Amino acid sequence: MDEHALRCYLRAGEIAREVVRKGAGMIAEGTKLIDIAEFVEAEIFRLGGVPAFPVNLSVNEVAAHYSPVPWKELRVEEGDLVKIDVGVQVDGYIADVALSRVAGGEDEKCELVQAAERALERAVEVIEPGVSTSEVGAEIEAVIREMGFKPVENLTGHLLRRYLLHGGKTIPNVRTKHGESIQAGEVFAIEPFATTGAGRVVEGGEAVIFRYLRSRPVRLADARKLLAKIRESYPSLPFAERWLAGEMPRHRLQFALRELVYSGALHAYRVLREKEQAPVAQAEHTVIVTEDGAEVIT
Repeated sequence: MDEHALRCYLRAGEIAREVVRKGAGMIAEGTKLIDIAEFVEAEIFRLGGVPAFPVNLSVNEVAAHYSPVPWKELRVEEGDLVKIDVGVQVDGYIADVALSRVAGGEDEKCELVQAAERALERAVEVIEPGVSTSEVGAEIEAVIREMGFKPVENLTGHLLRRYLLHGGKTIPNVRTKHGESIQAGEVFAIEPFATTGAGRVVEGGEAVIFRYLRSRPVRLADARKLLAKIRESYPSLPFAERWLAGEMPRHRLQFALRELVYSGALHAYRVLREKEQAPVAQAEHTVIVTEDGAEVIT
């Protein structure tokens, strides 16, 4: 890794670490989810970074891919388990970090958070060049199961590349039959998910986060206009529906987004929920793999 890339990764990590803690500190009964998301994203810009993806604020059984929209006034309720997942990029080099907090301190949910956090700590301890991604997944699974919970088997950590959130390799949250060797210089987001439920997530119908794929012919003028805006502003990394709220009225925006997804111009990240509607906790760090192990940058 060259010096410029390292400096950018370290700065992205510093910003991500600071803003995710500030955002987590806002998780309290009565707080609007959108206020947390907009504050965190504004702080990322203020500190010199750019959001690598919309701030995810996933509550209870929602595991990932939910970012608040202005036309839903969702608030934190007592006992809610809230995951705040933040990505920051500096010149395309990405740091990805997540914390879980329980509003009100319900015992079992707090233990679930601890399981995800301890699994993350263990994963960081065992990562070094030559270790298989399956070995890391086995360690994550063992910690979570020892604490009486289940890992979410169909969510994984992922290799980070410049302007690319999912760079090919994955770090599972369970032991797998086949793994890939981890190499020095690689950058991974490691993210254990723990649950009291079945240990799998399923897609819901709702999508509020999207990613540009390619230019495609579309019929609606609104869709053509929106595609040009997305191609210019968000050519590689995910964006939120609410980031486009000023482009046109809500109903037209949503109709245009649907056409762009249907045409293959956009990928829609469907909201992911635990299969049995059970609560999910998440913990995440970004690490740079060194000759001696893993350096946490978030």
